[in-house]
Amino acid sequence: MSYDGRVRAVLGIGSNLGDRLALIREAVAQMRAVASVLAVSPVYESDALGPPQGRYLNAAMLVDTPMAPLALLAAMHEVERHLGRERRERWGARTLDLDVLWIEGTSVDDAALTVPHPALRERAFALRPLVDVAPLAVDPRDGQRLADVPRDDASLVVFGYA
Repeated sequence: MSYDGRVRAVLGIGSNLGDRLALIREAVAQMRAVASVLAVSPVYESDALGPPQGRYLNAAMLVDTPMAPLALLAAMHEVERHLGRERRERWGARTLDLDVLWIEGTSVDDAALTVPHPALRERAFALRPLVDVAPLAVDPRDGQRLADVPRDDASLVVFGYA
């Protein structure tokens, strides 16, 4: 992982408990305390992965911050906790899920964080919002433009805006 003092990253946002749209909006507002939010995607609704549960709302935000990737992840976890996230079941229902999807020019392979997100290319609900806010994003591992990755957007429904 290389880090030069600034991080431009795309953060994924998901929620399927409570007032999902309000939680996404509040997550964006709280992230403004630790990062410059440059863009926010539309909010998409999609089926959940994992055990049976309600549909998710998903979005992404492009941020610029002086925080190193692991410090950014820690700040994101604090926002999740503040907004009621409880980690009970892998892929279970949650008030809020924040993920580092992509960092410009950087890959991270750490026990706590893998960037680009390891399942990004298989998840239209994460890839589509990422491309909305960073259409020129390139996977630093292989140089492929993420907008060119095939994805099935048919399952996504625009729900609103954060």
